[in-house]
Amino acid sequence: MILALLIVAGGIAVVLALGWSLVVAGLWAGDQAGDATVTAPADAGQLAIVALVRNPGDVPLVTGFTARRRLLPRWLDAGMTVRVPRRTARRRFRAGVHGTVGVVPATSQAEFRVPVAAPARRYRLTAVVGQAGGRLRVVRIPVVSGGSTGAGRPVRAARAGDRG
Repeated sequence: MILALLIVAGGIAVVLALGWSLVVAGLWAGDQAGDATVTAPADAGQLAIVALVRNPGDVPLVTGFTARRRLLPRWLDAGMTVRVPRRTARRRFRAGVHGTVGVVPATSQAEFRVPVAAPARRYRLTAVVGQAGGRLRVVRIPVVSGGSTGAGRPVRAARAGDRG
């Protein structure tokens, strides 16, 4: 009986510790007041992706952008993701690694053109945003070139007898 109570108490302690760690991680990586928003509207087949960064905060932001071809199909992709890494001195976060680097003034928005290496239908835009207090956010956005989901497919040729 006592052994069963110890096992249950140990299980409850483990669940509470895991729950607390998730709360702490959510507070660290979660959205905070003054966080920048990054959007990338679909563009009509150009060799650049337009990224729009809106900065509601009172401190200028440093941003870096990279666009790569996305190989996974959309149904297998994670969609838009946001991370807040703890170790930010890594090489992949430095300005020289990114195709486009810029500054967004306080309480404004800026538009950046991010070059792509080769034409493709699906891209993944990675935006690294340096915010106030040394907080770095890494935002990954899937972008489909050509606008709507049907873009990129050839238009059906008109045949004799078609109406319309």
